[in-house]
Amino acid sequence: MSVALPPAAALSSRAPGVDILVIAAPDFHAEISLQGGQLLGFRAAGQQPLLYLSPQAAFQPGKAIRGGVPLCWPWFGPHPDDASLPAHGVARTHVWRLDEVREDAGAFHVKLSGPERDGLSAEIEYHLGATLQVALTTRNHGDRPQRLSAALHSYLAVGDATQASLSGLAGARCHDKVADREGRWPDTDFHFHGEVDCIVYSEQPAVLRDPIWNRCIRVTADGAGSVVVWNPAAEKAARLSDLPDAGWRDFVCVETANAGDDARLLAPGSSHRLACRLTLEPLAAECGV
Repeated sequence: MSVALPPAAALSSRAPGVDILVIAAPDFHAEISLQGGQLLGFRAAGQQPLLYLSPQAAFQPGKAIRGGVPLCWPWFGPHPDDASLPAHGVARTHVWRLDEVREDAGAFHVKLSGPERDGLSAEIEYHLGATLQVALTTRNHGDRPQRLSAALHSYLAVGDATQASLSGLAGARCHDKVADREGRWPDTDFHFHGEVDCIVYSEQPAVLRDPIWNRCIRVTADGAGSVVVWNPAAEKAARLSDLPDAGWRDFVCVETANAGDDARLLAPGSSHRLACRLTLEPLAAECGV
């Protein structure tokens, strides 16, 4: 079934089997890959990109695309019971169905239907306009409770990760996956020096300050009790074939999540909505939480 597209939207092919929805509106440019149901890029007019997309990202059927907002679903990280299954679930490599593209007063609403797994189904909605909103809804169609963990794996573009800082998570309980230990997130603004891979148990908005591009990115979550903060730094980046060796300096991942201890148990017939809003703000003393 084909979907009617407003004049500013068009479908194109990035590579055989990888179709992209392109929205070229007066106020922004956005691209969504149907493989993965994944927002690849969003750039407001006159601004630097909001999201980072690796120039070495693989656009191949069945391959996860490095950058944008990959959808980790219905598990985050390794599968809890079967290590042979792909990390971060099946949504990133599934071809999603485009259900709706609607324009309303210069903003665009995009809805896609994704994979089904063990009685769970996924749907993603994007609201693209003055702010960027992403909502992943999971429904349990089965007759028994199902465990769910997920993440909106946002690669937030920055001028230089070593100059960026993150606030809003002060003192929250966290699990440092690099050191494999429990602890508390620092009380002061966090700076990115070395590899970071941490699940932070917080429901508070996070603010990423980027002095190089003179802006802040505010991440406001709904339906999430955890935030995943990730940057591979130089050594790990060099081992990732789909990321330039110096590409780690161009982004910081601040992921709205249901990860680790924040995994949910969905009762039969119930649903869960995991959502985030990304807002660009000028860098200023009041750019905080």
